[in-house]
Amino acid sequence: MEITGQRLLWKEWQVFYPQIDLAYAERISAMVEVEDGWLCQRCGGISQEKLPAGFFYCTDCLTLGRVDSRSFLYYFPAEELCTRQVNLVWSGQLSPAQNKIAEHLLENQAAAKTFLIWAVTGAGKTEILFPLLKASLERGKRIAVTSPRVDVCNELYLRFRNAFPQEKISLFHGQERKDAGDVFVVCTVHQLLRYHSYFDLIIVDEVDAFPYAADPLLHRAVDDAQKTDGNRIYLSATPDHFLKKEVDRLFYLPARYHRRRLPVPQLLFSWRLEKYLIKGQLPKNILMKIGRLLEKNNVLLFCPSISLLANIASYIEKKFPEVRLTTVFSQDQERLIKVENMRAGKYQLLITTTILERGVTFEKVSVVVLQASHRVFNRSALVQIAGRADRKGGYTHAEVIFITSEVTTSIKKAIKEIEENNRQALQEGLIDAL
Repeated sequence: MEITGQRLLWKEWQVFYPQIDLAYAERISAMVEVEDGWLCQRCGGISQEKLPAGFFYCTDCLTLGRVDSRSFLYYFPAEELCTRQVNLVWSGQLSPAQNKIAEHLLENQAAAKTFLIWAVTGAGKTEILFPLLKASLERGKRIAVTSPRVDVCNELYLRFRNAFPQEKISLFHGQERKDAGDVFVVCTVHQLLRYHSYFDLIIVDEVDAFPYAADPLLHRAVDDAQKTDGNRIYLSATPDHFLKKEVDRLFYLPARYHRRRLPVPQLLFSWRLEKYLIKGQLPKNILMKIGRLLEKNNVLLFCPSISLLANIASYIEKKFPEVRLTTVFSQDQERLIKVENMRAGKYQLLITTTILERGVTFEKVSVVVLQASHRVFNRSALVQIAGRADRKGGYTHAEVIFITSEVTTSIKKAIKEIEENNRQALQEGLIDAL
């Protein structure tokens, strides 16, 4: 197994690769003293924090294990890779709009450094990447596909494994390590802190998602992991204005592959909603709507908090005892299993927090956002959540329902953005009708 690229502490090598002899590894001080403190050579942060024992440690990247002024990072230098043939077995076909972007990506790698694929949810951003991934691997390039979200990484890993079955693809995040090699890595952004000037191509999916969007540490992680002459591609359905202006090339795709319009959210009002939710209950009109949706298809129900999640699940179980349901949230130990069970049709109703707003695809589901006026549901989140409906398959009756007691600015902007994408897609001939 090739394990070049990663710069790890001694104890990390013992845990991850106990069979490796570090006598042949190169090492550097994990922290070096600089003018205004101690520089962490893993994350680039500067710390002045001192332990009672008299040595310093980095506070920025503690989640990966403590780096201190007495420790070292060990690594094996990467060698240049040979050109080779790569087998892409994906049986699908890109639409003309997707293919146009895929060709531009291939043609512009030498002329530009940063790219943004701004494409609506379910537009097939991952599939657009396949030709470039194949070409890059054939040229001996090292690739990282990264995202702030574990669920997104898991989904991408499965898609890449299916499309490139002969490639040794690794998956790294806080809950799992599937170590297959050092050429093609799928990981959460935090894991990139273990690499330095290593990847020729880094693809950042869901670039606007928490916590990446507002965390300088994670931006540094991507910068440091990429070679100085490397390329970077950002993927998002809801990029901010700054990113659109910052990149060298921007590609916009306002429609999904199946040529159906994006489902526009419907508003379902309940003026006393918050009073019901405090009691862990739902108004009658909302309960009836959920019941009608469940008669047609499965339902993803988004709640603004974990505490409300459990209460609403208990209430719905009492009202619909025959419905197979479960809950999922970020710290749920069975989270990955539950998502797979939902895909397999073992649940009719999955009640979730915003943890599933991105990166997951279920067939034949409608989407309900409970208390859509809550501050946790900003414009971006609402657009992403609405995008869970009608992503694939032949089912065309999925609905998106925003349950609220008021119309917030975020709700207005989300609906406007979805409608504008539909209008643009119709104008460009990418959907059949509004």
